[in-house]
Amino acid sequence: MGQGRTTAAVAAACALLLLAGCGGDERERAAGTDLTAIRCPLVATGEEVGGVPRYEPAAGAFDTSELIGARFDDARATAADHGCELVVSMRDGEGLPVPADVDPRRVYVYTEDGVVTEIEGVGGGL
Repeated sequence: MGQGRTTAAVAAACALLLLAGCGGDERERAAGTDLTAIRCPLVATGEEVGGVPRYEPAAGAFDTSELIGARFDDARATAADHGCELVVSMRDGEGLPVPADVDPRRVYVYTEDGVVTEIEGVGGGL
């Protein structure tokens, strides 16, 4: 094989290897519960940890991350469908006063230009 053909063969092989490595990034989701999800509503377990009531997601609680990117009114409607209410704790970079009591149905969110950008947490309290 001449040098031109060898170079062409090497280039073709490299191109095939490059294309083979460009497959989709489809990863299977691991089975089980996402322990990082912030869910609402919560329910009291009847237990205390360090003198503070312990809460866990209620049956059918939803992952509040689905609110991110939604217009506030749409996010509020979604939360209400699950028995939860939204409280804006930061609007357009400015912190707002929020209730100090614990309510396991309250979702605290940040908004920018009327769109939910972050979930601060569920329940609240100081």
